[in-house]
Amino acid sequence: MVPSARLWATLCLLAIPTIAAGFIGGIWPLVLLVDVSMLALTGLDWLVARRATVKVTRELPHRFQVGVENKVQLDVINPGGQRLVLELKDDSPDGFGATPEQLHFTLSGKSRVRLPYVCTPKSRGRFEFADLNLRVRGPLGLVWHERVIAAKTQVSVFPDMRGASRLLLSDAALDFVNLGLRQLRRDGRGTEFARLRDYAQGDSGRDVDWKATARRGKPVTRVMESERSQTVFIGVDAGRSMAAQVDGLSKLDHAVNAALFLAFVAIRNGDKVGLVVFADGVKSFLAPGSGRAQYRKIVDTLYSSRPNLTYVDYLALFKELNVRLVRRSLLCVFTDFLDEDQAATMVGPMRRLAKRHVPVCLSIKDAALHRLLRTTPPDAEIAYQHAVASELLLEREAAKRKVGQDGVTVIDVEADALSLAAVNKYLEIKSRGAL
Repeated sequence: MVPSARLWATLCLLAIPTIAAGFIGGIWPLVLLVDVSMLALTGLDWLVARRATVKVTRELPHRFQVGVENKVQLDVINPGGQRLVLELKDDSPDGFGATPEQLHFTLSGKSRVRLPYVCTPKSRGRFEFADLNLRVRGPLGLVWHERVIAAKTQVSVFPDMRGASRLLLSDAALDFVNLGLRQLRRDGRGTEFARLRDYAQGDSGRDVDWKATARRGKPVTRVMESERSQTVFIGVDAGRSMAAQVDGLSKLDHAVNAALFLAFVAIRNGDKVGLVVFADGVKSFLAPGSGRAQYRKIVDTLYSSRPNLTYVDYLALFKELNVRLVRRSLLCVFTDFLDEDQAATMVGPMRRLAKRHVPVCLSIKDAALHRLLRTTPPDAEIAYQHAVASELLLEREAAKRKVGQDGVTVIDVEADALSLAAVNKYLEIKSRGAL
């Protein structure tokens, strides 16, 4: 039994004659009668609420995605003829950010209603939805009958794969343009003829098809198809710096989302994709492969990746890659440059790898530091924070300059631009025939 606001207000009013009975003789029997009647009405109200039958079921999405609003449906049925006032709260996992947290509604007799709410998980992995908590208000509005409806369910939260899902059954080219990506064409400096097109400023003279130019009376460029079945190898840093939060998600989650999108595009483009997750050593290694089965393996590997509160051993990573990557590959490493000393350990190995492969380092800008520096410090404490932020950003820039030399490309972008930057760089390298 849970008292309602109406019951508390009534009890406060009944306290007035009870107090008055201490000063006015002869009204005690009347006060006692009123109190007993109120107690009886409260009990009756609770019994009626307790007898009301309500059926509630929960409908969950096929899969939850981290950092995305996932809609959950609650199906409520009132089989009786009595109009019911209800409160419903789903015991969703911690960190799911259920909105709204509690639902208040009225359900007429012999009817049903579907009530949606959204959850935005902040991390990947396995979680449990516990039971449903339902309150039924009595017809007098004095009390609520509270009951628990068994509904425990295990759910999995996967990386954000919205971009890949939108392209799964499409021809991709138009959708890629709408997503902000370069058009997905396999044009490049390959060996197989793809098509002819009108000459555009910047085209090389050796690409001009002179026979077609003579026939059409205007310059025509020969477009060659870039090679397929090339190797794209993705490295994901799962060290301590990747546990930092950016826009509600960890840097690791942003890196995982971008890595999955890059893997999808590369596999869709006919290339082989491999994966390594690393921190103080190699945590997971997936040899390059192609096709949907390989993409599912990549999803399963990244699904369970967690930030390790340890330093990152780049030397161990690159020793592993030097042994395992025999074929020339595009090596995309998602990491962080916040620690200048740690980033310095990348320089030598990356330069050596650049002699055989095409290395690209991708990181997420610290937007909070940039926002802080755009404000005017109102006091000495904030001025000190400005100084620290400036020093951190300078160290970050120094680390990027050290890494980005001798054939190593460094990309440092906002979190929401990481996926597009990674895929656009891949498409650019493919179009140049750099692999």
